[in-house]
Amino acid sequence: MFRTIKYVALLASTIAFSHSVLAQSGVENMSAIQDAKAINNAKLWPKPDNPVAAGSENSEALKVVQGFFAAYAKGDLEGIKQYVSEEVEWHIPGRHSSAGTKRGITEFTEFFGKLGQAGFKAEVMILAANDTYVIDAHRGFSTAADENIDLNWILLYQIEDGKIKRVQNFSGDLYTSDAFFNAFFAQ
Repeated sequence: MFRTIKYVALLASTIAFSHSVLAQSGVENMSAIQDAKAINNAKLWPKPDNPVAAGSENSEALKVVQGFFAAYAKGDLEGIKQYVSEEVEWHIPGRHSSAGTKRGITEFTEFFGKLGQAGFKAEVMILAANDTYVIDAHRGFSTAADENIDLNWILLYQIEDGKIKRVQNFSGDLYTSDAFFNAFFAQ
């Protein structure tokens, strides 16, 4: 299990680093954009029957995130809030208008309400956990008409007192996520 967590963390760090280098260069790397679209193809990443990594099954932290995802799948904002700390910090990467850290349950709820309006869904591919941290890799996509996002995401959750205290998101393609969030949330 520890090896799985280290692997997913390394993957997330690599994604974040490569996107930051490209963003700082100010140059659109068309090859990188095409590669990102290709690697985020949902057919390459089939949803497993059981996304829970071996050894994580009994983690209380994992159960919190599973409860969160169950409520999220139903679009149940009130249900989601029971798994999230009042002082939550939820970091969204990118250069779009919704990027940055959502601080507190009010900002968190407003953001997730907008995701619901965008028909945003998640299909979990893997969950790995210890007593404090959970890492998930999932396919995030929109079911709303005229929306075009279907990416892999990795999230690192910090669980404290049985609630999600802090989350950092890593996008599989910051260019596409920036375009989606800029277009949808500008409305």
